[in-house]
Amino acid sequence: MQNVAPQFAKGKLVDYGCGNKPYRPFFPEVNDYVGVDVEQNNLGNVEVTIAPADPLPMESESVDTVLSTQVLEHIPDPARYLKEASRILRRGGKLILTCPGAYMLHEEPRDYFRYTQYGLKYLLETSGLRVVRIDPAGGAWRLLGQTFLNHRTFSPKIRIPILSDIFFYLTVIMVNIVASLLDTLNTNKKDTVNYMVVAEK
Repeated sequence: MQNVAPQFAKGKLVDYGCGNKPYRPFFPEVNDYVGVDVEQNNLGNVEVTIAPADPLPMESESVDTVLSTQVLEHIPDPARYLKEASRILRRGGKLILTCPGAYMLHEEPRDYFRYTQYGLKYLLETSGLRVVRIDPAGGAWRLLGQTFLNHRTFSPKIRIPILSDIFFYLTVIMVNIVASLLDTLNTNKKDTVNYMVVAEK
C-alpha cells in the first residue's frame, strides 16, 4: 500500500475506521487527516467517534479522500458503509480500501466477510464508485505462508524467553522470503491474502 496509495490521496482525508492510525505516516501530503472510529483509541487521537450504524457527521461531497484499511470485513452492512463513504466524497474523490481475500478469523465475533475482486467491484459500483484499480497482495504461496505464520503465532506453544522470539522472527523472515520468491516464479493470484482497491466517485 505504501508504494501505491499515497499517489491517489489529496486534500481532506477521512480515515474511516482508523484504529490507532497506523497508516498516517504514508500520507504526508494530505493537509487535513481526520480519524473516525466507533471508540477512542489508546492514543487518544481519534477526532470523531460514532456509533457503528450512525452516518458520518460530514456534509455530502465535502471530502477528497476516504481511507479504509482492514475494516470492511468487520462491517455487518458493507453496502451501507461504502455508500456513506461515497456520499462524503467530492466528485473525482478517491476511496482507498484494503480488505482480506482470505485470512484467519480475527477480532471475533465481529468478523463477518471475506471478499473477491468481483464482489468488491459490485459493492463499489452499486455505491456510486468506479474502480480505478484492484491489486492482490501476492498469490497462493504468500497465502500459504501467511496461514503458516498465523498458525505459528496463535497456536499454544512452549515459550523460551529471548530464544523463542529470535526463532519466531527468523521464521517470519524466511517464510516471507520463500513465499515471495515462489509467488514470483509461479504466480496464482486467484488466491490472495489481501486486496487493495482504489475507487473514484
